[in-house]
Amino acid sequence: MAASIFTQIINREIPAHFLYEDEFCVAILDKFPAVKGQSLVIPKKDVDYAFDLDDDTYLHLFKTAKRIAKASDKALNAERTCLVVEGFDVPHVHIKIYPMQDTEKALGAIMPEGLEANDESLAIVATQIQAALEV
Repeated sequence: MAASIFTQIINREIPAHFLYEDEFCVAILDKFPAVKGQSLVIPKKDVDYAFDLDDDTYLHLFKTAKRIAKASDKALNAERTCLVVEGFDVPHVHIKIYPMQDTEKALGAIMPEGLEANDESLAIVATQIQAALEV
């Protein structure tokens, strides 16, 4: 299996604007930002699904995301910062950090608006998830 583009970036085979690095993860600016200052927090472990990460790496990733988000808030005068955990386009877990300078205008760029679900369909899904929790 070939290394993901993020592993190549971590290994300095592909250039990036690094914001932070430690033994478990890196934070870089997103090359294709939806909003100014969008960044990525990426574990050094090449894992494609966030919930397959070991607990220590998972918790460290979110602590680092919080640190980067707070710095982005301060540096970019963000109203609020949003996080999205991904691993689709690039099959390597990453947290996208969106410092929102104008939440009204920018939220549509990163989060589609959902349709209201009816109570019956919500009850069915709730029952399915609750049953899976009991296993």
